[in-house]
Amino acid sequence: MKIKINEKDLRKYVRKIMKETILEASPSTGLSKKQKSATVKKAKSGGDIGKKGKGFAKVAKAAGGGEKGQKIAAAAMWKNIKR
Repeated sequence: MKIKINEKDLRKYVRKIMKETILEASPSTGLSKKQKSATVKKAKSGGDIGKKGKGFAKVAKAAGGGEKGQKIAAAAMWKNIKR
């Protein structure tokens, strides 16, 4: 049994699935653009990221420093943001 699929509908469907997958994978899902911007500015200025006394630089240094430490600190930052 053959099913006829319109190419236009197929493209729409693929785009929808890709968009949903990307949204699920984003660590800042559920935050508005304004909230994301405020969070990044706060982290860059050395403010607390999610928990009191835990600045971005402190977390990055404790996680091993360098690029690895920054990635771990960024993951912790997005995880601890109040949604």
